[in-house]
Amino acid sequence: MKSTSVLILDTNPKSREALERAIEHAGHTVLVARTGPEALALLSNLRPPVALVDLDESREEAFSVLREITLGSTDTVVLALSSASDTAFVVRAIRMGAADFLVKPIAGQTLRGALKRALTQNEGARVEPLSRAAVEDDPPAPDLELLFGKSRQMRSVEDIVRRAADTNATILLQGESGTGKEMVAKAIHYISERRDKPFLKVNCASLPGELLESELFGHEKGAFTGAHRRKPGKFEVASRGTFLLDEIGEMPLELQAKLLHVLQDGAFFRVGGSELIKTDSRVIAATNRDLASVMAKGMFREDLYYRLNVVTISIPPLRERREEIPFLLEHFVAKFCRQYNRDVPKISPETMGLLKEYAWPGNVRELENMIKRAVVLQSEALIREEIAARRQQPGPTRLAPAQTESAPPPPSSSVPEMGLKEVARQAALAAEKAVIKDVLEQVRWNRAEAARLLKISYKAMLYKIRDAGLGDTKRRKSSGK
Repeated sequence: MKSTSVLILDTNPKSREALERAIEHAGHTVLVARTGPEALALLSNLRPPVALVDLDESREEAFSVLREITLGSTDTVVLALSSASDTAFVVRAIRMGAADFLVKPIAGQTLRGALKRALTQNEGARVEPLSRAAVEDDPPAPDLELLFGKSRQMRSVEDIVRRAADTNATILLQGESGTGKEMVAKAIHYISERRDKPFLKVNCASLPGELLESELFGHEKGAFTGAHRRKPGKFEVASRGTFLLDEIGEMPLELQAKLLHVLQDGAFFRVGGSELIKTDSRVIAATNRDLASVMAKGMFREDLYYRLNVVTISIPPLRERREEIPFLLEHFVAKFCRQYNRDVPKISPETMGLLKEYAWPGNVRELENMIKRAVVLQSEALIREEIAARRQQPGPTRLAPAQTESAPPPPSSSVPEMGLKEVARQAALAAEKAVIKDVLEQVRWNRAEAARLLKISYKAMLYKIRDAGLGDTKRRKSSGK
């Protein structure tokens, strides 16, 4: 079996060391994470094809990592490990994104077999070196008929894609999470003359500003603590290819200025470098936010917005193209039956009716994950149970069949202008800001001590202070100076 990297997330030192030895004995490189944020950072930067996530300690943090990997559409195959083996626990792990569940203690032969299956499932995973992370030198040709040919709305999207693909114009993809923006970006790359060059992607929301800058532009050896060697950035590696900037609306303002210069001049400096690097990468930006309103709030640069907004393609949500659902269902069933060596589950007309009526707040990604679980667990009933449970959850996108999404909302003076996800995001940011401010005041603005108490790095602490708007003025006021 070819050597590759395997990530371990395990907070227990003894268990972690035992896994390290077993994986190294199987001939693989081991990446070790002791916390959820550390695991997500390694996944984003190094993109290991397989991750082992131990659920026995720090259980909710581990489940959070499973969820983030699934939402991030990463290629990493996740194996869940636990000494618990009850059915409800296993089902939860699978639902959260685990491809397999291993009961501890794990025999060496069982672990090797699971790793082999995971690597087989991971088609197109990339191994180190770091500078090649997330590169798809030969991306599989997207199924254009499945992507564009099954609904009138997506045929309209295809018309714009084909007219813009062979130009060098920057393209902005807009649409809800899970609608298939990345697949449209790959279609643009495949249709264009750049199809034989690299296709790269980076999620602008997955890394703090300092790490994102290094990811985009690279860094020189010694540029900062931990920079032990020169690392080319994705703009450098993507030259003559296509570069997808996902969740562009989450990019920090100071990096937006640097991105604007790259788009204007086709050149940049590595972090800590003095050599001007030229790039000829075609940039596609994607967002699930309304950039115009974000710009109006001063959180997105106006000049960058107009630079990106040369060709805008809006990807409609799945609830507006329900005629695609039977074709997507057939595609995902065939895909996962091959991947997991499972029999084709029976899908009754009643279940198909439920699939067509459901509002799909998570769009195509939600449908894909639901079908994956049904195939893995060989249960059509699981689909009906999940849809019934989700309809009972609050939220305008989880309506019963009689309350279609086209129905006007009841009159109310308190309906928020922003979507539910944005409301939740703003509430989380406000709560985080309050906690950070409280801790800083308790330690008299000793930022290193605050970082220790909050269990984050000092750099992350500085980033969060700045992002929360807790600068020197507030520091002086709180300390009485």
